Amino acid sequence: MSSPWEVLVIEDDQLDRELVAELLTVRGRGGLHVTQVPDLQAGLVALSARRFDLVMLDTKLPDASALHALRAVGEKAPLTPILPHPAYISAQTRQTARQRGAFDVVVRGDLNPMWAAVNKLLTLSTFGSDLRPAAHAVGQ
Repeated sequence: MSSPWEVLVIEDDQLDRELVAELLTVRGRGGLHVTQVPDLQAGLVALSARRFDLVMLDTKLPDASALHALRAVGEKAPLTPILPHPAYISAQTRQTARQRGAFDVVVRGDLNPMWAAVNKLLTLSTFGSDLRPAAHAVGQ
């Protein structure tokens, strides 16, 4: 078996963080290694320490707004896909997140769509697809 994909989960709510990590672990069937951190600052430290294949990003962090967090993660790891996972999202916020470099946005409680997006991202990255064209287009 090849080495597992590395996924960073940045989520301040411990229960939500554990839910996302468990979903990834169970559905990934051992093919994912999940690192969990409670805030943006810890996420940026983790991104400085090693490479991740995917960042799952909460949009309500205690130390950053959603767009600030998206920008900071994108600057720290410009080739790593980011998948925000808010509790709720409007169509306008989803579009703004995509323009700022998010691959997609999934609602945290919708586990099947969340897993589908994660699976699609990791599959695309396996084939070397450019997953962050929007970020490059707007210079973020």
